[in-house]
Amino acid sequence: MPAMPVMPAGPAWAGVDNMASVPGLDQPVRLLARFTNPEIVVLQHFLSHHECDELVRLARPRLAPSETVADDEDDLSRTSQGMFFDPAENALIRTIDQRIAHCFNWPVTHGEDLQVLRYETGGRYDPHYDYFSASTPDDISGVHLHGQRVATVILYLNEPEQGGDTAFVDRDFRVTPTKGNAVFFSYLSADASSKTLHAGLPVLAGEKWIANKWLRARPF
Repeated sequence: MPAMPVMPAGPAWAGVDNMASVPGLDQPVRLLARFTNPEIVVLQHFLSHHECDELVRLARPRLAPSETVADDEDDLSRTSQGMFFDPAENALIRTIDQRIAHCFNWPVTHGEDLQVLRYETGGRYDPHYDYFSASTPDDISGVHLHGQRVATVILYLNEPEQGGDTAFVDRDFRVTPTKGNAVFFSYLSADASSKTLHAGLPVLAGEKWIANKWLRARPF
């Protein structure tokens, strides 16, 4: 497997104080929390409510049962419906991709297609890692061509009535789904030492909509 790259220095939020405005974006974004080992960053107002609603509207008619890619998971570990937008499919997708690229200092070309997921009441995603294991077939992972995944951005598109937190198991930290907020976490080693084991906790009432963006070591 190719050597893991180092995430570039100087993302938009580097060096700013907690709750400081992140400079240079196309809309005001606030830094709510930042941790290291692993690096986890929580941002407020990353998407406007209108952008969240529009993503849900566009995704809804294209949903299909979600699949897993990790060899050690089965379909019962993830109970959601999802879809992928094509690259630069519309102005909204282009705007979001550019915002992610600017905020996290990672090229647009190195991001997977934006995925939208819906978890209904009872829906969950059991603890898992987002990187591909060495035993994942290349025709599934594309690691040989696109490089390993190095980071994840989760965008919260609504607020469940109850439940649905994103739980970082190794950090004992949870992110409550808040419409328009985002969480970023990186994993420079594709193994458990990355400390990025995380789960989508069960939705106890209502439904949860999120969007995922995975960042790659090479162009996707």
